[in-house]
Amino acid sequence: MKNFIKNRKGFTLVELVVVIAILGILAGLAIPRFMDATATARGARIVADMRTIDSAIMIYNAKTGNLPTTIAQITTDAADGTVNPTTFKLLAAWPTPPTGTAKVTASNGSEITITPTATEYGLGTGANVGRAVYGAKTIDQLLAVTTTP
Repeated sequence: MKNFIKNRKGFTLVELVVVIAILGILAGLAIPRFMDATATARGARIVADMRTIDSAIMIYNAKTGNLPTTIAQITTDAADGTVNPTTFKLLAAWPTPPTGTAKVTASNGSEITITPTATEYGLGTGANVGRAVYGAKTIDQLLAVTTTP
């Protein structure tokens, strides 16, 4: 009896198969949630960037009485960080939107999927003057329930 207990080392094939099956089930549940989390993070970044730009526009308007017409009026002028004293540098650098599909939660709680429509944010024109835009949409238009991106 001593030899039988002493020679028994390791796991049986059945035990290994059960562990591999459990790991496969856990991975099958975790990977889709992880992919959804990255899209949600992209959406949160787009919303945060646009709110930051909108805030900079509002501060510029409060200080000057005018809306900025160029990005340079609210960001640093050059890559070396030199500042033009005639403009307000409210943003150290102009943000760039993330690549890939993004998900945001609308005002009514529904989830909206945003497919990349532009490679950068901009300043609104026409009806959207004084607002940050992504593609041609403001943050309110992106988060509207009726929006089809």
